[in-house]
Amino acid sequence: MIKKSIAILVYGNAHSQRDAVTEEKYKDLAGAFSAQGFTIKSVSYNDEDADKLRSTLLNFDAILVWVNPIEQDKDRKRLDRLLCELSDQGRFVSTHPDVILKMGTKDILYKTKDIDWSGDVKMYSSFEDFTGRFAESLQTSQVRVLKQYRGNGGNGVYKISYNKNENNISLVHAKESEVERILSWDDFFKEFSPFFADGAVLIDQEWNKNMKNGMVRCYLSGKKVAGFGYQEINALYERKGTRILPGKRYYFTENCGLFHDLRAIMENRWVTQLQKSLSIDDNMLPVIWDADFFINDPGSNDIDGKYMLCEINVSCVSPFPPSAIKFMVEEVGNRIR
Repeated sequence: MIKKSIAILVYGNAHSQRDAVTEEKYKDLAGAFSAQGFTIKSVSYNDEDADKLRSTLLNFDAILVWVNPIEQDKDRKRLDRLLCELSDQGRFVSTHPDVILKMGTKDILYKTKDIDWSGDVKMYSSFEDFTGRFAESLQTSQVRVLKQYRGNGGNGVYKISYNKNENNISLVHAKESEVERILSWDDFFKEFSPFFADGAVLIDQEWNKNMKNGMVRCYLSGKKVAGFGYQEINALYERKGTRILPGKRYYFTENCGLFHDLRAIMENRWVTQLQKSLSIDDNMLPVIWDADFFINDPGSNDIDGKYMLCEINVSCVSPFPPSAIKFMVEEVGNRIR
């Protein structure tokens, strides 16, 4: 019997010697695939080698992709075209670019605003729409969070505060959370105009005052919860007016009693509602993805209102809890065997 082959596709420049199979983030996953009889190899991607990589990647049955939406100031447009071609030729690709566009962009917060994991979310579809409506949103709430259409690692996520007395705006970028900038309304709008390039949108989310409770990341493989990560201090966290750099994320298995209620509602209600809202079949859900939640009331026994969605990540989820590995191996096996 011929072994099924799997490529772990990661970013690497033209001279990269990167080998994901031996990297700390992926070596246990690679070992688990090998133990189940799969052939597993690392492939490095960069735009310059895209055409050459097409023939290489056609040799694999499955291509598991860990490339951020923005790598070395480059987007994924060329990579995503390649992955779609490979999928059309019968290769299993995860996460598929079509699924990333449905659930891996920040407008997921607006698309799923009717699911009871949501808070107050607005979407601006053009710069004119933004300049026409955002001032009222900010002046009413005093603090909002703006998120660009695609980004990672806090890139393009901003805490916006309204200084009523001075009639100006305080801006903190999650990627540089120790830096606060004060802008006039005109300068503020000018700074955000590029976010609407190429038809992109901007998401306006309510500020969650319960950030002090930390954030729980729910990891999933397909429809199954595969583990959790808890981070007490995350980007934009403040303590008595002092900004603190993000802290370590601690990992837990899918059976962790601390988050048993979140697992239950994700598997029994929210994932199904998400799929229905976005028209995503079971066989298109990512092999590994996560949903980040604010914890509104840690001590509550009432699941409704306890958690509020912050964002969903699907394009480059790593690291992941060790407990997720068995789920990922099983999910890939079911898709290509």
